[in-house]
Amino acid sequence: MMTRTNIEAPGISPILHRISGCPAAMIFWILILCLLPNPVPADTPTLKPGNIQPGQTAASSAVLDEAALKAGIAHRLRTAREDRDERFQHFSSAHVRIEKKMPVHISDTLTVFAVKLRLMPPVSDASPEFITLVVDDTGTLQIGDIQHLATGSNLVQDAVDQVQAVDISDLPSDFGKLIYTGTGPHTLIAVSDPFCPHCRKGWEFIKLNLDQIHTLRLAHFPLSPAAETAGLVMADAYHGKSMVFDIIDFTYTVLDPSQDPLEILAQYMDEFPELTQKWGTTPEHALTYLTDRFLTQIKADRQTLQTLGIHSTPVFFVNQTFIKGFNARKMEAAMP
Repeated sequence: MMTRTNIEAPGISPILHRISGCPAAMIFWILILCLLPNPVPADTPTLKPGNIQPGQTAASSAVLDEAALKAGIAHRLRTAREDRDERFQHFSSAHVRIEKKMPVHISDTLTVFAVKLRLMPPVSDASPEFITLVVDDTGTLQIGDIQHLATGSNLVQDAVDQVQAVDISDLPSDFGKLIYTGTGPHTLIAVSDPFCPHCRKGWEFIKLNLDQIHTLRLAHFPLSPAAETAGLVMADAYHGKSMVFDIIDFTYTVLDPSQDPLEILAQYMDEFPELTQKWGTTPEHALTYLTDRFLTQIKADRQTLQTLGIHSTPVFFVNQTFIKGFNARKMEAAMP
């Protein structure tokens, strides 16, 4: 036989029994119950400050003071550059445009903003520049990395990556060197340093998917003197329209990333001895030949990338999609 046990709160049950027959008392009790807070089921999550994950983007009451941000940036640029170019004395808030902004909720009392800015120089012979900052809601304080103390994770990096994305329409029409034309449906532009391990993985992915590519362009962004030397060699190959793909493939797959420019050139000369016909017979001669002809171009290309807001490698433009860093899953998703 099953026995049902009723558990009642001490002190309340006797009162209920005594007032159950009294209409006035019942009305009084109903009013008291109405004033009590509504119970919350045990399985219903309650939003507390501790439930909000630091670093998540979220709606917030904080509003970025865009006018103050523009004024601060204008003052900073004007002060930094007017001594070098007096035309920058006229640089004002009107020359600062907020391209993208994203709030990052750090805590219930702190929201910061990742912001991408377009700077329009007040001079006709200069191109727009892009910068990405993390600022407070007053628009007067620039903030560096905000890290979770226990894990060391950067709480603003995801937002910075998202606002830092470069619109392909902002690229110069001749951006990158055309190094491959195929029968696939997709266009791909790679910004890379051949000595960057992630760039090398990106190159492996590209080679495995050449049948999916219609045009492949490469913009070299050297992050070291040795990588700059490799860039000189690739620029020479493209200029001479000779063994372009072979030399680039060797650069990304075989070349030992020595920090000695002469050692870099020696490796190319061993692999492609025909290059000595125009470079000269020694790495020293080759370095002089390549530097005289292509170093200015290499530095100009690097400046173009930095002006666009690209400061690290690799970066890929797959059709209209901007991908920062090598991520095979994102690359495949952009090339269905």
